Amino acid sequence: TADADLIGAGLAEVRVFAGYAGWGEGQLAGEIDEGAWFVVDAVITDSFTDHPELLWRDVLRRQPQPLRQLANYPLDPSVN
Repeated sequence: TADADLIGAGLAEVRVFAGYAGWGEGQLAGEIDEGAWFVVDAVITDSFTDHPELLWRDVLRRQPQPLRQLANYPLDPSVN
């Protein structure tokens, strides 16, 4: 571990993500194998975007079709 004051002095930006997701052994790998998750490359600006509310859409837009098309789905699918 390190002293947070020493580390903080050298940081320009910090974003904290909090939450919980629990899987049984092998469950996540199985879900990825069956295509239940989109696994795509990140770019350095993803973590520190000024507009995190647009991140999902922005990441999908830079993917090849047909995944890119999902970026155009409405936030509320019932209005589609």
